[in-house]
Amino acid sequence: MKVTIPTDDGFIVREQFRGSRGYVVATVLEGKIVHQELRWNLLSEIMTSEHGFLYNLIDCDVIIIKKSGIINYELLQLKTFKIVQTDQLEIPNSLTNYLESIPGFTEKILIT
Repeated sequence: MKVTIPTDDGFIVREQFRGSRGYVVATVLEGKIVHQELRWNLLSEIMTSEHGFLYNLIDCDVIIIKKSGIINYELLQLKTFKIVQTDQLEIPNSLTNYLESIPGFTEKILIT
């Protein structure tokens, strides 16, 4: 499973999903985070991709968002992402809260 969170700096959850400079993407396998990366949104890639602003998230399963307009929410649902809302400001807290809600999750999160 891959979980993504929109961000502008790699540490803080961005208020709006669309227009974020990038996404923290965590790969979770058998209850453990096995990989974590920061994927930047590159305008040139967005404009040439058939997936638009979701071009670098097509392999993700879950998107954790702070808030999203109804249009963005509907678009994300059409792309079959599970949408999870958070009230946390920092990415490690948002990711921890979501993953601890999953049965069998065993690893604490360290964002580097």
